[in-house]
Amino acid sequence: MLQVYSARRLQSSAAFITAIVLTAMVWGAPSHAQSNEVRWKLKTNDQFDLQFNQTSKSNTTIDSRETSIESKTEIEMTWKISNVDPEGTATIQQMITGINLVVNGFTRKKKGETGAPLLEVAVDTSVPAKTSTQGKKLLKQIQPLLNVPIDVVMAPTGEILDVKISTDVAELLNELPNTQNLRQLFSADGLKQMMGASSVILPQPLTVGQTWNRQSTTDTAMGAMEQTETYTYLGNKESKQGQVAVFKVLTALKPLDSKSKQQGSSLQGKLISFSGSGNLMMDLENGFFSTSKIQNTVSTEKPYREKVIKTTVSNEIEMNMKKRK
Repeated sequence: MLQVYSARRLQSSAAFITAIVLTAMVWGAPSHAQSNEVRWKLKTNDQFDLQFNQTSKSNTTIDSRETSIESKTEIEMTWKISNVDPEGTATIQQMITGINLVVNGFTRKKKGETGAPLLEVAVDTSVPAKTSTQGKKLLKQIQPLLNVPIDVVMAPTGEILDVKISTDVAELLNELPNTQNLRQLFSADGLKQMMGASSVILPQPLTVGQTWNRQSTTDTAMGAMEQTETYTYLGNKESKQGQVAVFKVLTALKPLDSKSKQQGSSLQGKLISFSGSGNLMMDLENGFFSTSKIQNTVSTEKPYREKVIKTTVSNEIEMNMKKRK
């Protein structure tokens, strides 16, 4: 699970995209006043249910020998808005209430073979009896971290200003093994990355067709990468939940500089290709991102003795958010 979550962190953070071409839009262009309302509009005592779903497939080959791992991760969360200041900055009490994880892997010597099982892990915090033997230790480590409130401070543009971890949570995280990526999942940085991967920092004012970029540095197994995220506000359309604002997001990923690129090729491996695309929708009336869906695929090569390890990882990440009535 830890390798899978580590891959998810990299792929979710690298899941936003690079150049965009607008196709014919069927959404009507709102007025300038309407565009200014494309922002978070949380209110004190609002409550939300969130679900984060990811499916992932990783294929690694050395000569003709192949290792394949498939996983499905579901994380359930709740939000309670404890305070909103006059500028619209909200303090959100967030809790992770459930985790359901299934990981299956196999190896085979040649393509076409059935393959030998490598691992079978299942963890379901809501139905512990479904947890596999290999997942019982992980379940035991996860359970104390569920339903623990964590305060998140967010501006109305969607920028995460602060994540506050209580002393009790910090102590629980410190008790986990050093290799355990649950530390990252429940840490301030981990929660900030998870939320940022399924949302957008919105410029103000915002108009239909507007495109903006955000750059950052991402550490990967191949070294530091420069990540450029490109967002476009496509327009508004009607949905079952009312009018929604629709966004497209693309990401580019490349070695940080020429020195990094040379080192990545000779020492750590190299990035062969990266592609990704995603769409996000904001409920305009209630002012929150109701749905986001992102796909990405990354292929790499890494030298190993006199061989080359080739790896391709594909992810589909989806976040759904509903307001309680």
